[in-house]
Amino acid sequence: MSKRVVVEIRADLHRELRKLAVLNDLKLHVLTNAMLEDFLADEGYRKDLIKRLKT
Repeated sequence: MSKRVVVEIRADLHRELRKLAVLNDLKLHVLTNAMLEDFLADEGYRKDLIKRLKT
């Protein structure tokens, strides 16, 4: 089951995501979901990112 979520991102990140999606003939939501899946699968990276954001 899919869930629709609205997320506010910086304009520069949006431009980069759109470029990646267009260059690889992907829909933006497909690319974003794949990136989030990879991020969530890497526990070490997640922990490091959370630490960095808390400081």
